[in-house]
Amino acid sequence: MGKLGDFFPDEEKQQYADRQLKPGQVVFIFSGFTNPAKEKYLVIGHLGEKPLLSVINSSVHPYIQSRPDMLKCQVLLAASDYGFLDHDSYVDCSQVIDSVAEAEIRTQVLADLGRIKGELNSQARQQIIQVVRGAKTISERYKTLIINSLK
Repeated sequence: MGKLGDFFPDEEKQQYADRQLKPGQVVFIFSGFTNPAKEKYLVIGHLGEKPLLSVINSSVHPYIQSRPDMLKCQVLLAASDYGFLDHDSYVDCSQVIDSVAEAEIRTQVLADLGRIKGELNSQARQQIIQVVRGAKTISERYKTLIINSLK
């Protein structure tokens, strides 16, 4: 049996993706930047030719736990606030992924509209803005783009 999105005309799928793909949205896409490559939940921090993404992890890696500057860049997403999460998770704002093209995100989403998972609530957006503002591991240019996009 196909997915509901399979039954919509391509133009309607494109319009839906255009409305939904925006800063603060969570997508679940195949990510070649992980080792091994796998599907990951990602927060769109800035959308453009070179999207800026943050990874959502199910736990905080011990490497990050042992580095206070990176540890304070983890933003908790409570599973009770997000129906697509099975358990509390963390947005890793200590790094920005800029290696996934917008066209690749759109291709995956148009193939399966279910890859658009939901939008961050205002509290999480504000926490991410605060964390990004103080992150020592993100360039000023990326900070500005993400902060202005998530406002």
